[in-house]
Amino acid sequence: MRFPRYMPSDIVITKNDFNSGGLVRSPRKLSKLGRALSSYGNDKDSPSKIPKKRLKLLCGTKWQEDYMKLHRDMLNNRRPPKYLVYFCGGRKFGCGGYGNRLGAITSLFYLAVITGRAFLIDWNTTVPIEKYLRPRNIQWDFPMSKLRHLKKSYHYWGKGEHEFVNKDSQRSPVNFNLFRHWLEDTDMGSFLDSPLEIVTSLWYFAPSFLQHKFAERVASEIGVKVRGHRYSLVGCAFDFLFERTAEFERTLSIARESLNLKPNIPRIGIHIRMGDGNAFHPASLDRRTTNFNNFFTCARKLERTIIKSKSNFSREDIKWFLATDTLGVKQVALKTYPNKVVSLSVKLEHINVREPSVEGLQGVLLDHFLLSESDYFVLSDSSFSKTALGMNFHSLEHSTFGDKCKYIT
Repeated sequence: MRFPRYMPSDIVITKNDFNSGGLVRSPRKLSKLGRALSSYGNDKDSPSKIPKKRLKLLCGTKWQEDYMKLHRDMLNNRRPPKYLVYFCGGRKFGCGGYGNRLGAITSLFYLAVITGRAFLIDWNTTVPIEKYLRPRNIQWDFPMSKLRHLKKSYHYWGKGEHEFVNKDSQRSPVNFNLFRHWLEDTDMGSFLDSPLEIVTSLWYFAPSFLQHKFAERVASEIGVKVRGHRYSLVGCAFDFLFERTAEFERTLSIARESLNLKPNIPRIGIHIRMGDGNAFHPASLDRRTTNFNNFFTCARKLERTIIKSKSNFSREDIKWFLATDTLGVKQVALKTYPNKVVSLSVKLEHINVREPSVEGLQGVLLDHFLLSESDYFVLSDSSFSKTALGMNFHSLEHSTFGDKCKYIT
């Protein structure tokens, strides 16, 4: 089995860089923005649009083929049962929002690959994820009812309380570094010793496998060569696990067309995560962004940098796609920048604190997919932003945080 490889060959990375989110490029003439300005609009580096040959180079194939066989054999009782299940128990259960869930699913999937376990997803919410995303290469929706006879263990990595959880299996939701150090110092092949291991997590810990003592030994045997940054694993995992349903594909196409974006024109994606408590909802303690206007100021600076790098684009052509968790922010943005900001009229719901409605979960997914299709990013320090960056294999050089804008033009 070969471990997955990520990202184009001009991006290389060290172990320390990978864990901290940095990257190193081999010498190549690039624009000031860190990319060749040649592919914009609808021609995105998304898994669905990347040629199969290039996608193989991004993510590898041999390890996938071997794991698909392992997964089929286990589901058909041709191997001893060893399962690793991502489990979300519902409202306030510790799953977090969509970005948390996608990051945790990515991490647990790679853990399943490394430990030789069949990976399953038990989304377990009022709106089944299968309404929008269906299995692609493995049957991750295998019925849990068929595994009831197996000895099971529960783990909570992040938040969550459950009567069946041994306290030793609960990891602090406050300090990720404590969890990361525990993970990197633990032989997970020995730690996960039940036929059915069920994990609730909101951590994105996939990058830790490069520092993981157990994973390092396995990696040495199978010839690991990782390329990319810490969030690029999301793109390969998502492409391996999911494909959009025909119904959701049509919904996404309609939403994309409603924005009236010109082809072959760079697009700036802005994600403003205000948190459950903010200027519009001051009662909550969860506040993420203090001044959302900083994001639009940063987008202006980024736009000027784009124009300087490629003079045949006019400022009027470049649009800003806005995804946010707060209706008030969207209303202010559309009123202040009517010729710049484009956004979807979707129902805004915080699925980390309440069960989503059909319209709410669909809105979250539409915003995430369309944000990920942007060319440059002004982001919040949130899992929603970071997983969108990784979904379509964007470089970290294409992004900045709105509260800490790196553009000075």
